[in-house]
Amino acid sequence: MAAQKKIILIVTPEVEEARRMMFGLAKQFEDVTVFHAVDGQDALTKMRNAVPRVLITDLELPKVSGQDLLRETLSDPALAGVGVLVLSDIPDHSSLADDVVRGKLKAISKPVDLNALFEAVSGILAKPMGGHEATFQIRFLSPGDLIFKEGEKAECAFLVKKGKLRAYRSGIKKVTLGTISAGEFLGEMAYINGEPRSATVEALEESELVEIPLGTLDLLIFSKPAWTKALLKTLAARLHEANQKKGLRAT
Repeated sequence: MAAQKKIILIVTPEVEEARRMMFGLAKQFEDVTVFHAVDGQDALTKMRNAVPRVLITDLELPKVSGQDLLRETLSDPALAGVGVLVLSDIPDHSSLADDVVRGKLKAISKPVDLNALFEAVSGILAKPMGGHEATFQIRFLSPGDLIFKEGEKAECAFLVKKGKLRAYRSGIKKVTLGTISAGEFLGEMAYINGEPRSATVEALEESELVEIPLGTLDLLIFSKPAWTKALLKTLAARLHEANQKKGLRAT
């Protein structure tokens, strides 16, 4: 009995570009079937009828936006085995393309170079569907959303890829402890001391974070120098803030 072909779903309103990618992928990979959806709603319907192995999506989509399509795909347990490839005009150093989350989510720039597309798809197809290769994931927050609350058990740390958040303690009134911006770690003290969350953190604007389970953080920061640098930068900033507060109390 022949092995079932893997499904690749391309989501873009650009029909000619979709045809170019479909033809190239079908020629490059013998064991795939390639489908096209013209908008986010069409993509969700197709994915729930037949779960793809690879989702290739534009960010600007009609009906259901690319961001909403990403949220649905990354949060739905039924789609846990789907590898996502974002087609983005954003330059390589941006929040989506610089050190973008790999395994579960990758990105390539537009206009799409077919060789780069083949390499990215090949990497996704080489990983076992439904496996545990994705040790971290992207979280999207809107203004006012909480990422965690004071006193909660800590299971993850976060790297802020985009946006701004604030940490505060609750009492008679909220006491702001500081703000966290793109390039900084969040919740890193739980990684160091294993204690519950010492503050509540909420998004001040549309934000994008990488959620990293504490049990995998050692491996990830040593395999990603940029993350190690971000963690050290964050710890240095926290130490500087603490020293400043001690100095103020001493005067």
